[in-house]
Amino acid sequence: MALQCLFDNSTHPPEPDDLYLILERPEPPEDRPYLYINMAATIDGKIVVGEPGGTAKGVGGPTDQRLFRRLQKTCDAAMLGSTTLRASQVIYPPEILRFVVTRKGDVPLNNRFFTDAPQKAYVLAPTTLPAELAAKLEAATNVLRIGQEDVDLAAALKYLRQHLGIRYLLCEGGGTLNDQLIRAGLADELFLTLAPKIKGGTGLPTPVSGAGFPPNVALPATLLSLYRDGSEIYLRYRLSREPERLGAK
Repeated sequence: MALQCLFDNSTHPPEPDDLYLILERPEPPEDRPYLYINMAATIDGKIVVGEPGGTAKGVGGPTDQRLFRRLQKTCDAAMLGSTTLRASQVIYPPEILRFVVTRKGDVPLNNRFFTDAPQKAYVLAPTTLPAELAAKLEAATNVLRIGQEDVDLAAALKYLRQHLGIRYLLCEGGGTLNDQLIRAGLADELFLTLAPKIKGGTGLPTPVSGAGFPPNVALPATLLSLYRDGSEIYLRYRLSREPERLGAK
């Protein structure tokens, strides 16, 4: 890595080459983990370079991959959506818990997400999951059924904090899960790599997709740090608690 610091408002900014080895963060809330999202996107906002539902591999460069692994070592647990899990093999440090959010229960049980540390893998699913499918998943891994048609993310995070002791939770997408967390006020930070590539394509996903906020409403964010390696940019934002109406005086 040949990182350069362009901005960092930490109390003790790291040496550039030590970026994300240690994170300066507040204490987590009592009712949920402190949650931070990590994503990489092209400069036109695409998080895959292949087909929709494909892997993010190829978006960020080698430094992004190193920072990606460093962030995984700063959390107690990691979470991602089932589409992201199906796109590629998911490898986490063996000591951390890992959670996949699914509405239909369509998760690849042969993925390294499960096979590397079976006792630390969890499926988060709604209570309406068909009984036969639920039994299949429960025979292979840990299953938490929370919510009706969809996973109740607020209730799930409360369970993770109060019953599993998770204080810091890393979310690695995809865009729909990020959108649900952000709109529910459950996400505290966003780490975003901007790769010097233009992909184009109307149907390709972005870091935050899904339903989004109503027209003329957006969630403000505060820049915490800005680093670069060549033309690739690494941003860290604190997310506001409340959305605001655009153009309001």
